[in-house]
Amino acid sequence: MEASSRLRVGIAVFVATAGIAAALALPGSTLAQSPGGNRVPVNVMIVQTSNQKGAVDPRAQELHEKLKKQLRYKSMRVIQEQRVDLEMNRVGTVDLPDGRKVRMRPLHKGAKGLLMAVDVQGAVKLDARAPNHHKVVIGAGEYENGNLAVSIEPDYE
Repeated sequence: MEASSRLRVGIAVFVATAGIAAALALPGSTLAQSPGGNRVPVNVMIVQTSNQKGAVDPRAQELHEKLKKQLRYKSMRVIQEQRVDLEMNRVGTVDLPDGRKVRMRPLHKGAKGLLMAVDVQGAVKLDARAPNHHKVVIGAGEYENGNLAVSIEPDYE
């Protein structure tokens, strides 16, 4: 094979390899969602608990099981559910129904779970570690004759 043909083959192999690498790095790809990847999906649930008689929203049943021994309330309703694709060391934001914001910044993902800096505007700032598929629940203050709570659950592969 002559030198110019080998050069064209080499360039074609390089371009094909670069294209595959670029495709793997796109959001939604296997690489972008791997445990070592730069993105961390989390499920966020905003609930209102109240001492007024009522029921527990079926969507919040798992959260209710976790909280019923720790908090006193007679009803729990889900206000919003959202899946947020967070990027490591970047702030992601979720709006609360009263106009305040919850800011989450993943700091480290490892064997013990996801370490996040969380700021519930006007309520609390903290660092929290949540194992994958486990909820961290944070009180977010009073809201419409009850209290808001924010549940954050890492959900990565």
